[in-house]
Amino acid sequence: MLKNVMLFAAALMIFASCANTDTSQDTVDTSEPDTTALSAVPTDGGQSMDETKDGYKLNIVDGTIKSPRKELVGKIGEVPVVINYGSPAVNDRVIYGDLVPYNKVWRTGANEATRITFQRDVMVGKSNTKLTAGTYALFSLPSSKDDWTIIFNKVADQWGAYDYEESSDAARVKAESMPAPERAERMDFALDGNDIQMMWDDLVVAFPVTTASK
Repeated sequence: MLKNVMLFAAALMIFASCANTDTSQDTVDTSEPDTTALSAVPTDGGQSMDETKDGYKLNIVDGTIKSPRKELVGKIGEVPVVINYGSPAVNDRVIYGDLVPYNKVWRTGANEATRITFQRDVMVGKSNTKLTAGTYALFSLPSSKDDWTIIFNKVADQWGAYDYEESSDAARVKAESMPAPERAERMDFALDGNDIQMMWDDLVVAFPVTTASK
């Protein structure tokens, strides 16, 4: 009889031990993250993560892809500006003169060509070239790390620069390039006063924008 009681008590102890086992390991994510994607992906599937900068917002349109699609929304003077672009990473690659070759038109980003929208007529570049309000594909043409041409093309929706045609250019202006104050792993755009800046790796490329006279 005593033996049966002891066996029953032992069974109860084993059952209680199993019921109290910590199950937190079941929620641990051991998968290897994609190091080419953003470290912080929007919880709503990549549709809205806003980062407020000086005078503009940087929104992640799609953070689920390796070169996240971003959108800069801001103003230069009284002109609303939107820049929609893919944000590639360096990933230990040689950027200028290799991944971004010289003397070839570049999409200025990744995947779809970068698109820039001005809500009002503007003057772009130090040459004060006039652009009417609208959306343009924003291409660039570096002949060296220190010599850049910015291209505004009337065909806004393009994949890369594969279908680029010079005959559809609305304007070409020279840009200023300078060493970056700090290395940028991802390519991004920024507004700095009247300048639009493209920053990637160890370089900043910038061109001015002003409101066109009526």
